[in-house]
Amino acid sequence: IAVYEKMWSYMKSAEPTVFTKTTAEGVARVRKSKGKYAFLLESTMNEYTEQRKPCDTMKVGGNLDSKGYGVATPKGSQL
Repeated sequence: IAVYEKMWSYMKSAEPTVFTKTTAEGVARVRKSKGKYAFLLESTMNEYTEQRKPCDTMKVGGNLDSKGYGVATPKGSQL
């Protein structure tokens, strides 16, 4: 937990702010930063982004947590 507290403290005090309003804004900032900005995002979105052209981003390190996903279908659906 100390690592996350340290990260949060840095993120809150950084100037210019490290926060973005959208994922697209964060990814664009990574691309423009020449390696000086890292963007934290959900792992599935990260995998999607890094597989799309111009294929110039990558995941660093492991996931911070794990999640399961479910798909809803109408009752009786054959899907």
